[in-house]
Amino acid sequence: MRRTAMAAVVSAAVLAIAAVGPAGPPVDDGAGAAAGQRAPSWSGDFGGRGGFDDFDDLGGLGDFAGTAGTAGADALGGFGRPGGPAGTGGGRLRVLAGVLRQDRPGSGWYLVGGAHLALGLQVVSADHEQIVLRFPPARRVVSVLCGPDETYAPQGFTCGASVSLDRVTVRLGRNGRPADPAVTSAGEYANFWLLGLVERR
Repeated sequence: MRRTAMAAVVSAAVLAIAAVGPAGPPVDDGAGAAAGQRAPSWSGDFGGRGGFDDFDDLGGLGDFAGTAGTAGADALGGFGRPGGPAGTGGGRLRVLAGVLRQDRPGSGWYLVGGAHLALGLQVVSADHEQIVLRFPPARRVVSVLCGPDETYAPQGFTCGASVSLDRVTVRLGRNGRPADPAVTSAGEYANFWLLGLVERR
């Protein structure tokens, strides 16, 4: 009798665990990843109106939250609006981008126009230590990256950005040592590329 009662308790426990546990292997959504773990798609998960929207003359990205389709992004840590389901306060993002160039040593650093487009950035000053650019004041900074093009990179040049809520300060390096921006030039078509995101105020 005791063994029968014990077997009944064990059977009930096994059934209870099966009822609340996973029903089987994760379901594949057709994109090679388990449902709820897939990377967000460009067309829907960042905004229900078809992805990135509301570009303006300063490179705004509009609402990542959009009006629908944020489930994939939220499941990964989220781009929702402040106080939304993701709780990360992604808000409205602005693109900062530009092609930084100096044609000849000492000729002055500028953002290239014409074939290139500068978004939200303006060169303020440059000296023997750094190049300073400004942008409209932001609420928070996501990230700003700087990289050499195919002309500068083989010559050992690097660049790095320090960012505040309204300025980007770029310092150059060469072969692991600081490089003087005033005399740095690899020709009239050589560039340092800038790309960043900030959250609008």
